[in-house]
Amino acid sequence: MQIHGYGETDVGRSRSHNEDHILVEPALGLFVVCDGMGGHAAGEVASETAAKAVHRHVASQSHVLSGFDGSSEACEAVEAVLRTAIQSASAEVFDLARAGQGRHGMGTTCIALIVVGGKGFMGHVGDSRMYMVRGGRVWQLSQDHTFFNDAVRNGMMSFEEARSSPWANMVTRGVGIQRSVAVDTLVFDVVANDTLLLCSDGLTAYLQEHHEIASVLSDPALPGLPKKLVRLANERGGGDNISAIVVRGVTEMPTHSDDDARRIKVTQNLQTLRHIALFMDLGDPEIVRLFNKFQAFEHPPGAVIIKEGDDTDSMFVIVEGDVQIVRAGKVVATLTRGAHFGEMGLLNQRPRSATVTVTSPTQILVLERRAFNEVLREDTGLAAKLLYKLAQILSLRLDESFQGDATEHAERKTLELGVLSPFRPRW
Repeated sequence: MQIHGYGETDVGRSRSHNEDHILVEPALGLFVVCDGMGGHAAGEVASETAAKAVHRHVASQSHVLSGFDGSSEACEAVEAVLRTAIQSASAEVFDLARAGQGRHGMGTTCIALIVVGGKGFMGHVGDSRMYMVRGGRVWQLSQDHTFFNDAVRNGMMSFEEARSSPWANMVTRGVGIQRSVAVDTLVFDVVANDTLLLCSDGLTAYLQEHHEIASVLSDPALPGLPKKLVRLANERGGGDNISAIVVRGVTEMPTHSDDDARRIKVTQNLQTLRHIALFMDLGDPEIVRLFNKFQAFEHPPGAVIIKEGDDTDSMFVIVEGDVQIVRAGKVVATLTRGAHFGEMGLLNQRPRSATVTVTSPTQILVLERRAFNEVLREDTGLAAKLLYKLAQILSLRLDESFQGDATEHAERKTLELGVLSPFRPRW
């Protein structure tokens, strides 16, 4: 699979100058969109300075990219490179603002992507966005750092209250506003025919419906897509600067069967998680973040996944195949595609109450307690959602005398992680 990317930026119809800056560097697999803030000249300086700083740092660490082998350690290393690149950009913009007259308070958004070895690495600050289109479905991989989004996500306001707030569109996090900045990162699979869009809010103001995004980005004429997107935004008003970078995984010729098999497997695994009750309330970035913590395994008929009395500390999701649940020598259930079991192992170390045996060739996704805890510590908003939903589902499965048990374990976990508890009133 080859990675092709093209970009376009435009002043729009209402502004006198362009404060956006884009960077397309196929040799590094690096793509960046920055949307400057701070008024005439200052915003332009901030966005260009940030984009160049990110490029310079990533280029200085090119050995990390060239040595990428797909392991979890290698993924963490590339993720760290991108995070540090954006943090160094923030320091550079901040220092420049303090040194120059008329530039006080300047800053910029930044959405950055590195693609290497079939993996995508997103770094994000602000309200510029990244979308992925796969198989006709749109995934919004970034979450806006705006008052509206933060208020809703953290339970401070309802959707309607936050939307009507005069501060709804205020950006709450920017590169260069402070010397240091918290950078959202995300690691995800990139497979053949995936199309990724990085863009400023000058485009998303006019292109928000997922079905339209999917339709536009399905155009096979990739080089012309950024211009097409800019033209669309201008035709609908062009009220701000407009920037778009479109990146696509292109199948090499002749087609490699491994690429096709990987695309099918990744798509199937992600779709399975998306439709599980435990994860249905999660946003796109949250489900992708969680998916990255699962491991995929294949088991032949007769394989024992959980043995009664074991202290297995993992949750299991069936992607293909069937398993049989046996308790005290009696078959109590047969589970098939889309089912999950072992959730309680994420919360406690009690012995398992049944044996789970594979009855047909089975593909299973496994989330270990260690990886689950990593996710919870990385994102406390996601932690609250997962623990609350997990307690609900497990309570329904337990005998009446144990219905408080799952909630008790989930409540204890929130205290361990320092997460705002979803189980008690928030006075």
